[in-house]
Amino acid sequence: MSIITKLLQSIFSSDLYIGIAAVVTAIVCYKVKQCRKSVDNEIYDWEATSDDPYNVDKIDKIFDNYRKINFYYTFFITLISIFPLLGMLGTVFALLGLDMTNAEAISNAKSSFFDALTSTTWGIIFAITFKIINSIFFSDVEDLIQRHLALIKKLRKSGIDQSQKRRGYDYNEDT
Repeated sequence: MSIITKLLQSIFSSDLYIGIAAVVTAIVCYKVKQCRKSVDNEIYDWEATSDDPYNVDKIDKIFDNYRKINFYYTFFITLISIFPLLGMLGTVFALLGLDMTNAEAISNAKSSFFDALTSTTWGIIFAITFKIINSIFFSDVEDLIQRHLALIKKLRKSGIDQSQKRRGYDYNEDT
């Protein structure tokens, strides 16, 4: 049986948890992509139509989208860093499960050693794959977060704060 065949079989059996983590990471990656587009449009709209700095709906949307993109991007980065650890964990569990009580068991353990390393392989494969995907997003998302933060600071300098909305403050009251 080829290495690729063994790897593919393992992702649907003993390494299923890594496959599930990859699906979750792909979903979070998609959410980052959605937030990136939303934030980019929002910043562009604000810069193009900033004649009404006290528009409550726009202000709420700015604060909410900032929190969303920060959350999803941080979660995405964290998930990427977890893959190698999941791989090592799977390898440790597989090695701990090997029977080493007699010569025949040790001989069987040698042939099973490859199976113990499949989780490490999948952890590395997914970490590299998502790291490459992250590099596509990285400068763009970091830039958007910084632009978004600058816009929020600008709003706060103007006396607009998210906490004011929660206290029932009417942004149009001062105008």
